[in-house]
Amino acid sequence: MNVVPTPWNDRALVIRGLAEDLDAAQWFTDAEIAHPHTFRLQKRRDEWLVSRAALKKFVVDRGLCDDPKRCTFDRPHVVIDGERTRWLASVSHSSGFVGAALARTPIGIDVQVVRGVSESAAHLFLTEVETAQMQRCTLADRLIHFWCAKEAAWKQRSNEFLTLRQVPLTLVEMRSEGLLFDSVETVRIGEMVVAVTRPPL
Repeated sequence: MNVVPTPWNDRALVIRGLAEDLDAAQWFTDAEIAHPHTFRLQKRRDEWLVSRAALKKFVVDRGLCDDPKRCTFDRPHVVIDGERTRWLASVSHSSGFVGAALARTPIGIDVQVVRGVSESAAHLFLTEVETAQMQRCTLADRLIHFWCAKEAAWKQRSNEFLTLRQVPLTLVEMRSEGLLFDSVETVRIGEMVVAVTRPPL
């Protein structure tokens, strides 16, 4: 797994890695290795493995657990030795990139590889006010930034809203490589955009 530096190394880890690069026996228990085989699609199995490996790596790197096999993810809780901890997590994946975020309070992360997306799709997940904010934004791939921010905010607050469009999002500041929203920030790193929710004030 190749770690991609982000501005949020204290609360998020982003890696570039594929399932075939993993030594599953090092990262997972037999039960965890068996679980993804319940998924019909190979892509879904691979995403499950790599996203959980990223989270396990982050938990071990933070010193919360010394063996990745002792750590599991029962969304949104990090479980160590079968006990739910006070740590909450979020994971995301997109075309070989995987993100994991960790905090004491609900957190959300989203990773999206930049690709051509028509801005006519904005109405599917942005309100009219948010669409107007996006249209005033001059940042390249602005729709991907808004999409990532919405996804991360929704993961943080998914028990409150049924759809992305319902999740409130207010643009605060446009930066050279990303956007600052009231509850989320985004950054463009190479060929991807990453969004992570901000700690509560």
